[in-house]
Amino acid sequence: MPDDVLLFRYSALTFNGHRIHYDRRYVTQVEGYPGLIVHGPLIATLLMDLLRRQLPDAEVASFRFKAVRPTFDLNAFHVSGDPQVDGKTIRLWASDHEGWLTMDATAVLASGEWPSQPFWPRSVFAQ
Repeated sequence: MPDDVLLFRYSALTFNGHRIHYDRRYVTQVEGYPGLIVHGPLIATLLMDLLRRQLPDAEVASFRFKAVRPTFDLNAFHVSGDPQVDGKTIRLWASDHEGWLTMDATAVLASGEWPSQPFWPRSVFAQ
């Protein structure tokens, strides 16, 4: 599971002072969320890490992402990817422990060379 220290450090690294990412009492009692919110850019970074692990020599020409649902630090989440038929585009996504889509992303490679199989989902911060 994501941990408080990582979320605090990522907040510091990105100069993000919003307490929803590192102050559990604030996020649960004031904002009314069940737990700390995992940073969208951190999830996007993990999606790119999945792509790099699957295709270490790939040159990424563009990357776009959109958070569609909050990801909380209470449970593990998954990052996945699927090469598209055009030979250059890879759809990437994150899902929570219940399978809900939390982030949708697209990476376009400078040239298309990858395995024909979809990327296996990878649990993030699973214990």
